[in-house]
Amino acid sequence: MNLTRTRFSRLLRVTGTAVAVLIIAAYAGYRSLPYIRGPIISVFQPVNGSTISTTTATVIGRADRVNSLSLDGNPTQIDESGNFKQTLIIFPGANIIYLDATDQFKRSTHAEIRVFGTR
Repeated sequence: MNLTRTRFSRLLRVTGTAVAVLIIAAYAGYRSLPYIRGPIISVFQPVNGSTISTTTATVIGRADRVNSLSLDGNPTQIDESGNFKQTLIIFPGANIIYLDATDQFKRSTHAEIRVFGTR
């Protein structure tokens, strides 16, 4: 194939444009991946299966990519970073704490923490 200056210039432009489009598409996919995954709830305290010797427990955690969060059916406040903190009454015996989160696309996730109250 005989490459003239015009053909080489055209080939370089087409190749450069194709590479730029691929880079933009890959970056868009990379940035969209967290939204595709949906909401996530992480509970730091209390630990699942723990024993609590007081009448109250503070539930501390983080909710990522969440528009609304409820703790045992009650709406819970979330700060800008997704952190939440709520105090609950713990009854003697087995207690189950339910967390429900929904994102902007109406996808939801659930978390369940089981604790045992001794008082």
